[in-house]
Amino acid sequence: MSPLLRLRAPSPAALATFIIGLVLTALLFGLTYELETDKADLDFRRRAESYVSDLQQGVGDAVASLQAVNQLVASVGEVGQENFSSFTDPLLKRQPYIQGFSYHRFISARERTMFEASMRRSRPGFVIREFGDAGSVPAGARNQYLPTIYVAPFAGNEYRIGNDALHNPQRAAATWRAIEQGAPSATGIVQSILNKTQLPTFFVVMPLYRSDMPLGTAQERRAAVFGVTQAVFNANDLVAKILGREALSIPGLEVSVHTAVAGEAEHLAFHHQVGTLNDDTVLSKLRLFGAQTLTVSESFDVGGTIWNIRISGTPATFTYSHRASLLVLVFGLLFSLAAALNRQSAAARAMHIEQLVEQRTVELGRASRDLQLRQRAIEASANAILITSAAGPHFAIEYVNPAFTRITGYQSDEVIGKPFDFLCGTDHDQAGAMELRAALGAGTESQAIVRHYRKDGTLFWNNVYVAPVALAGRVATHFVVTQYDITETRRYQAELEFQANYDLLTGIANRNLLRDRVTQALTMAARHDEHVCVAFMDLDRFKFINDSLGHRAGDLFLKTIAHRLKRAARDTDTVARYGGDEFVLVLPEAEDIAESARVVQRVMQALSRPIPINGKDFFPSCSVGIAVYPTDGEDFETLLTHADMAMYSAKEKGRNTFQFYAPTMNERAAKRLRLEGDLRRALERRELLLHYQPQVDVITGRIVGAEALIRWQHPELGLIPPSEFVSLAEETGLIGAIGDWVLRTSCTQARHWEQAGLGKLRIAINLSARQFSQPNLVSMVESALADSGLSASDLELEITESTVMVDVQHAIRTLHELKNIDVHLSIDDFGTGFSSLSYLKQFPIDVLKVDQSFVRDLTTDPDNAMIVMSVISLAHNLRLKVIAEGVETAEQLGYLRDNKCDQVQGYYFSKPLPADKFERFLKQELGTEA
Repeated sequence: MSPLLRLRAPSPAALATFIIGLVLTALLFGLTYELETDKADLDFRRRAESYVSDLQQGVGDAVASLQAVNQLVASVGEVGQENFSSFTDPLLKRQPYIQGFSYHRFISARERTMFEASMRRSRPGFVIREFGDAGSVPAGARNQYLPTIYVAPFAGNEYRIGNDALHNPQRAAATWRAIEQGAPSATGIVQSILNKTQLPTFFVVMPLYRSDMPLGTAQERRAAVFGVTQAVFNANDLVAKILGREALSIPGLEVSVHTAVAGEAEHLAFHHQVGTLNDDTVLSKLRLFGAQTLTVSESFDVGGTIWNIRISGTPATFTYSHRASLLVLVFGLLFSLAAALNRQSAAARAMHIEQLVEQRTVELGRASRDLQLRQRAIEASANAILITSAAGPHFAIEYVNPAFTRITGYQSDEVIGKPFDFLCGTDHDQAGAMELRAALGAGTESQAIVRHYRKDGTLFWNNVYVAPVALAGRVATHFVVTQYDITETRRYQAELEFQANYDLLTGIANRNLLRDRVTQALTMAARHDEHVCVAFMDLDRFKFINDSLGHRAGDLFLKTIAHRLKRAARDTDTVARYGGDEFVLVLPEAEDIAESARVVQRVMQALSRPIPINGKDFFPSCSVGIAVYPTDGEDFETLLTHADMAMYSAKEKGRNTFQFYAPTMNERAAKRLRLEGDLRRALERRELLLHYQPQVDVITGRIVGAEALIRWQHPELGLIPPSEFVSLAEETGLIGAIGDWVLRTSCTQARHWEQAGLGKLRIAINLSARQFSQPNLVSMVESALADSGLSASDLELEITESTVMVDVQHAIRTLHELKNIDVHLSIDDFGTGFSSLSYLKQFPIDVLKVDQSFVRDLTTDPDNAMIVMSVISLAHNLRLKVIAEGVETAEQLGYLRDNKCDQVQGYYFSKPLPADKFERFLKQELGTEA
């Protein structure tokens, strides 16, 4: 047989070698192909992940521009549209994908009218608007608005000024999320209102807080917010700018970005696809393996909104080929023919082992780094972390981190081996500790709030979490215990609860708690068919204390009043401070209305005792209005309103009394509101005038003086007596201006009569409590006397008994200053108050005026007659003169003359007369004498 034939018939060994070589070559080819495919996949994923990272960073940089605008408004305030545009225009030019910036301010429904009026001064026709189906229309009624104040770019966007950002649900949700989290918040894709196109657009909102308010909680941030800044982004341009032209030109690449669930068209922010790359390689034409499409999907947070990016393409997208596989195939076949099977096999095994070793090494290194990282994280944690044994019953501590030592004061070696709950001390029976012990015994997770004690014995509160640790799926061998010190949080919560329900100055219930108590009382009363009395109390002349002694003395006065109210009220009653010098007393379970009235009287009596402040005695009194459920109202607001009306009725009746609500008070309250408005303009319109009532010497019958009495000539209501508007003037603060007008007008009129030859008449003027408390009273009197030319001895100032008893020391000092300028002084309405004779002798007064309530029944009531006689005797013993008011009959005059009363005035001689009629009356008297 020739050698050629022998070649054609290979030996079994050669054939076996060749077959094995082919097999090994095929295996090596497949492995190489897979490695190339994996490399392409890895390259694809790395490139895609870099796009995701670039996109996250780019969005963050874009939001930073809004943060710059936010910082401008937060630090400078409302800068004006021009400055706002100047600041933002460079940002818009540098970042064209930002369609605009805007600044919005919160406006409440109550502020809306005033805000729109102020804006119309610069923007005629301005109203807060909203976008609806009909376009831009005035915003509807709601509790709060967020109108646009500034917008950039301004040109072409003027119509956005005033648009309410809260009308759009997505923008409203992003706004409240930003306020509560104190961080930028983004919307999903919304239709642009800047360019009115269908381009994918989203908003990013940043809150603006007041710098003087706390921001610790979402509620505090809601309370502190005053506005927001917003940026409008073109999502398509933003993503295209961040990814870059080079990335988006890669053949076969498809990129899509959604702001919510991937695949929903309405949430599509960006989509880009480049034509596929023509793969003309031999392997591609042979189609040994089907073309593989690679896809990477990632999610990331943009201002509280989840964005999804999806990048897909084939391996050929990133310059990929199978040349190496082809070479392995070709050279493998050649090498199989030329090399021994064992060497090829050894090389393949060596390569495989090397890959495994490298993989194991990488995995071990990664595991080691992860363990070190976890250890450092535990050591650096600000919260206490313990690791305990899972063996009961004590679950001994095996490890504590440094934070545990810092918080508790125990060193690590002091606690290792101790029971996990040793920080409870002897307080083991608390519910939280028992719950944790049960969880450890059952090998489950748990959480509880527990009282713990530090090494020095101080109490602190911990929020404790326990979780079992199991290795390789076995039962738990350890527990991880994490402790969060919430002592300050609980203390702060307690403070907030107290501040929410109690008045900080007096410590009694505030309006919030009052409303709750009244609501509960009304519910119980409705169930048991009982009454509830709501008493509204207002301190009389409290402003005098604040004005004369300062707010610190006023605060002390209020605290004393609150303490007395609590002591005088029953255990079932509620005492609350409504505001300022107003208090509310709630009397539940009132079966007998008379009993409630007696309680109110007892409370008023308890308040009337003198209060020493800065060495002076003040005699408090109050006016009280009472409304009764269900007669006067069936809810909190109605009862309080009616009690307030009744309180004002009590003030009108002379103060220091109480009144039950009557339906007619509604009409009186409306009239009172009208009078208050008209009274503020009465002086300007010269509607006030003075009437004069003569004062007659009892012995000679001559007119020796006149009392000036104010009247109000209302253009619609006619002549209004002082009883209907003087107290209103005192409450509104108008009494100062009115009193000064009365003083000057009376002095000028008396001087005119003197110059007209009608004799020297002493003019008597009533001083209100507020006038008497003014520090410039003496200089005001001196100025009036100097301007009119009237002698000081011809002026008599009347001060009521209750006025001088409010602050006795101040009254003595002021009266002496007035006496030093030779002004006559008299105590008006003597006998109706609670004056002390020991004080009376210290007052440098000249006259006591007997109140007409005693004179009226003088001849029919022996008690009144005795009181008048006693006052006359007392005054003469103190070398004072006596004037009796309200003399209307000859019998009254005769009794007063018999008991040596010095002077009288009343309708028996003349009613109060206008100045011209009083002048004619004087001339007639002079003619009679002549």
